[in-house]
Amino acid sequence: MYRPGIGGVVGGGGLLATTGANLTWWIVFGVVSLVLGVVLVRSARRRARAAG
Repeated sequence: MYRPGIGGVVGGGGLLATTGANLTWWIVFGVVSLVLGVVLVRSARRRARAAG
């Protein structure tokens, strides 16, 4: 249970909160999705330019 004033900061002075959640795979998924989206948009624009 959380009790204010007892304990201290676990893990030092990082910018993100230490929650115990593993976000690595969500971050990887987001980066891969972003790269895939950029590739798809560029290929669609090339196809449209070639057709027009």
